[in-house]
Amino acid sequence: MISRRVLTTWAVTALFLFLPVAGGAATKPAVKSPAPKASATKAPEPTFTVLNPEAPLPEIETKALAPRLTTFEGKTIAIYDDHGGYEKPMAGLADQLRKILPASAKVVYYEPKTGFKPADIVADAAIVGHGY
Repeated sequence: MISRRVLTTWAVTALFLFLPVAGGAATKPAVKSPAPKASATKAPEPTFTVLNPEAPLPEIETKALAPRLTTFEGKTIAIYDDHGGYEKPMAGLADQLRKILPASAKVVYYEPKTGFKPADIVADAAIVGHGY
C-alpha cells in the first residue's frame, strides 16, 4: 500500500511542474524571434575528401597443387610434427599407416624438437602437423 508521504510528494511535484507561476515566464505570451535575414553573399559549400581504407594488393603468382600419388607402392611417407605438442597422435598415425599401407611403402616419423629441419625431409609425400 502506498503511504501518505509518497502521495504527498507526488502531489506537490505535480503542482510545481504543471501549474504556471504567477508573474513568471509561463504566464507571458510567447514572442517569436525574427527570422534570420539571408546574407547577400552565400557561404562556400564545404568540401569533403573520402579516402579508401583498402590497401593495394600486390600481384600474386598462383601455383598449382602438388601432384598426388597414384599409388603408395615403393613410396616414402614422412610424418613430421613441426612445433611439438602432437607427438602421440602423430606417432599413432605413423603406426596406423605402417599397418594399412603396402609393405613396400616406407613410413618415417620425425620426432619434434630434435634439431631436425623440415627442409631435410626426403620423401614422396609428407604429413606435417603444426602444434602450437
